[in-house]
Amino acid sequence: MSKTLFLPTRDLVIFPGIVTPIYVGRVKSINTLESAVNSKSKLVLGMQKDPSKENPDFPEDIYNIGVIVNILQIVKMPNNNIKVLVEAEDRVTIDGIEVGETEYKATYKILKCTNGKTKETEAVYRKVLSYFEKYVGLTGKISSELLVNLKGIKDINNAFDIISSNLPVKSEIRQELLEIFDIKERGYKLLELLTNEMEIASLEKKIDDKVKTKMNEAQKAYYIKEKISAMKEELGDYSQDDDMLDLVEKLKKAKLPKEVKQKLDVEMKKLSKMPPFSAEATVSRNYIETVLDLPWEKTTKDILDLKKANEILERDHYGLKDAKNRVLDYLSVKKLNPNMKGGILCLAGPPGIGKTSLVKSIADAMGRKFVRVSLGGVRDEAEIRGHRRTYIGSMPGKLIKAMKDAGTKNPVILLDEIDKMSNDYKGDPASAMLEVLDPEQNSHFEDHYVDMPFDLSKVFFVATANDLRNVSPPLRDRMEIINISSYTEFEKLHIAKKYLIKQAKEENGLKDYDIHIPDSVIMKIIDEYTREAGVRNLKREIITLCRKIAREVVEQKKKKFTIKSSSLEKLLGKPKFRPEKAKEKQPKQGVVNGLAWTSVGGVTLEVQGVSIPGKGEISLTGTLGNVMKESAQVAFTYVKANLDKYKLENPEFFEKKNIHLHFPEGATPKDGPSAGITIVTAILSVLTGRQVRQDIAMTGEVTITGDVLAIGGVKEKVIGAHRAGIREVILPDDNRMDESDIPSEVAKTMTIHFAKTYDDVEKLVFADK
Repeated sequence: MSKTLFLPTRDLVIFPGIVTPIYVGRVKSINTLESAVNSKSKLVLGMQKDPSKENPDFPEDIYNIGVIVNILQIVKMPNNNIKVLVEAEDRVTIDGIEVGETEYKATYKILKCTNGKTKETEAVYRKVLSYFEKYVGLTGKISSELLVNLKGIKDINNAFDIISSNLPVKSEIRQELLEIFDIKERGYKLLELLTNEMEIASLEKKIDDKVKTKMNEAQKAYYIKEKISAMKEELGDYSQDDDMLDLVEKLKKAKLPKEVKQKLDVEMKKLSKMPPFSAEATVSRNYIETVLDLPWEKTTKDILDLKKANEILERDHYGLKDAKNRVLDYLSVKKLNPNMKGGILCLAGPPGIGKTSLVKSIADAMGRKFVRVSLGGVRDEAEIRGHRRTYIGSMPGKLIKAMKDAGTKNPVILLDEIDKMSNDYKGDPASAMLEVLDPEQNSHFEDHYVDMPFDLSKVFFVATANDLRNVSPPLRDRMEIINISSYTEFEKLHIAKKYLIKQAKEENGLKDYDIHIPDSVIMKIIDEYTREAGVRNLKREIITLCRKIAREVVEQKKKKFTIKSSSLEKLLGKPKFRPEKAKEKQPKQGVVNGLAWTSVGGVTLEVQGVSIPGKGEISLTGTLGNVMKESAQVAFTYVKANLDKYKLENPEFFEKKNIHLHFPEGATPKDGPSAGITIVTAILSVLTGRQVRQDIAMTGEVTITGDVLAIGGVKEKVIGAHRAGIREVILPDDNRMDESDIPSEVAKTMTIHFAKTYDDVEKLVFADK
């Protein structure tokens, strides 16, 4: 350890080998400096952490790494400050600072830098030198002589210190560079800083060039325009404006209805009398251009070859038969009656099942232009009908914009997310859509901006919605609703094999590689990694799988791959969902298997019942909706009204006991009437002590008189039972017609019973039967 005089610096870091001036103004610092000159001793310099402090606290306010310097020259300034020229020698660690009455002293130790003679350090040095040379060329702020001197320096540590001292970075970053003793690491830090500074310098140069160019162009254009404007003002003539001449030419060539042409002629005359650069002229010109760009008479020819149209529809989508058949029906009628109006469909179903992409395929199949109009979040009527031209920034509505983009009067227009429209004080956009979607009115649709009737009757409108309950009844009435249910597991399997795997391989450059994904693996991905109505997440997981395979192709040069179920967790991570457990076969008391429909398909819904001390009441748990609670109350009343029929062993049960029914997975909301017969069975099992078969599942609404009413989602519910290992189900007799919707691969393994009344159910569900 050594001791010498110490000088604190503010916002100043000096690197070894660098000569630089320091300005000293604080009294004690001046005394310290004079002592060093008188004693011909060296100085230790250390930077303050907070430069605003006039009297720093020692040693906590000083960085513990500084430099030791030689004093070369000292000059007294007129304001009593001192300018001193110093040369830094070495990095030092400051171990302690003594504060005397008139001066500072520091205990220090000289530090040596490491890792300066490796090949990697040499490579980093060359890169830093190259980057610094580029930086100097970009900025022009550093003399080229410095570069020449740098190239002659053999000590990499010294070269890095010189470069560090010439970078325009904050003093804190300079201190960070001073504290990096590993030369290689300091080189990497310099590369990072140089890269950043070059990007900034490059952007500054671009900005300077752009501003300079724009100023020159703007000055020139302004001078010419002002001169022309002054001349025309003298002559009172605006008719020869270039933009005006273009509009006149476009108007001559345009095929327009008579009344449209007359209105534009009037508008053109007004425009010709306006100064070209006035606000009114801009509004008028924009209006004329918009009207001229609309497809008043232009149409595309429909593809009336049904076979070709069907091939296009089948090429891109699996299933969705109702929607495809409706399009083919339309084309058939169009072939017989060329003057028929456009169709108005609404595809309703959960997200991810292909509604939007199907509409694109419909446009391809019909040979028409496709335009998408997003209605999600629209709450202003003006977004549909447009703004009147009296408003600043007025523009046409979404429908007219769509027609302009299509360029024909008979496109396919997708009205996406029609159920997501809302209304506020600005009006109700759903009401504006009534005119658009009414075949009797849309031939004369009047946009507020265009202010002339426009024919939308040739347009084939297809709306999409997730929840029709959010669409107003008058709007629903104007559309032909095609309900698209969620895909079954078997349909997802087919879609993955026919479309998704092929797309994922092409997307990841694996088209020419032999990749085999067995059905069991796809089913495991469907069951444990996705839980959805459509196939969006399934596609995402298959793409992830292909990315992992692509990595193996690059690393291991393999050409053939077979994905196994056991390797899925390694490739896709842990399963996101637990597969539904196969149901036990042993009969149980108070436990009944119901069936439920969710947005991601059918599932089994277990109902558990027990008796507890009470006064003949029923309690329900499991996050149930109002309809389901009422259904349970109906079931309870039905059982109480028919005690004699079902031979209750203890007639005094309702005087001393309550029944508690629980629907597991309590965090999941449940609603609907279709669990009626399931609840009756659970109550009867608790009352009579009879055990319920666990190899059978049921669904159906029950009335207070015991009739079993029809329910929805039959296909999904039966598939859900099949997935849970149940091969026998009970459905309402009124749902016989839905049996044909059940996939054949499921139906042939299932025994399906149909019940008209609860008596039909009771004969099947109890183990003693």
